[in-house]
Amino acid sequence: MDGSEHVTPAAPAEPGPHPLATALAATLEVASAAPRVLVLGAGSGRNLPPFLAAGARVAVLESNPERAAAVSARFASAPGLSVAHGSYGEPAPFAGGFAAAFSSHALLHGTTSDVARAVAAIRVRLAIGGQFVLTLGSKRDPRFGTGRRVAADTFAPIAGSEAGVAHAFFDAAGVRALLGAFALDDVREAEAGADVGRWAHEPDEAEIIVHWWVRARLAQ
Repeated sequence: MDGSEHVTPAAPAEPGPHPLATALAATLEVASAAPRVLVLGAGSGRNLPPFLAAGARVAVLESNPERAAAVSARFASAPGLSVAHGSYGEPAPFAGGFAAAFSSHALLHGTTSDVARAVAAIRVRLAIGGQFVLTLGSKRDPRFGTGRRVAADTFAPIAGSEAGVAHAFFDAAGVRALLGAFALDDVREAEAGADVGRWAHEPDEAEIIVHWWVRARLAQ
């Protein structure tokens, strides 16, 4: 689930933060002083500025070592930011008690079992009542059922910038089962073409993408 097979296409400009990152950061500004936030997947780093601007102490776990190094260098002067390279399916190498966790893309890749392990790993690092905001692949995405079947509800495109990269897809019942330990505040499908990282997708690929947008809280 590291997405290391990505061939990053050229992009004229980095897109802004994902709307879910901006919305989560806004809740942190009024919640407490210097809340701790765990970000799963560094990507290009586009989602970090809202959290840093909110005064959060941000810990980033990135499974791809090159991306981890690039984001570390880009935000080297940011106070309260730490970046680690590691597996999403193991407990993050940071102390627990995070007020929030966020993932805009890391849980889209890998098998459904990989995603379940990553969710379990995040759970043990969140404080009770901690927010978990994430995107997941939707079975309404036209890529579901195409390409090479890797595992249950998991398919890898055979062409394009994500050729060979396994993608996990969920229906509504699957989302709720995956997040059974969480109270779900909002679960909705969104046409995600305007919000996916354009650093990782060609424009024609991006336009067809459908994601689940989920806001949850650790219930126990």
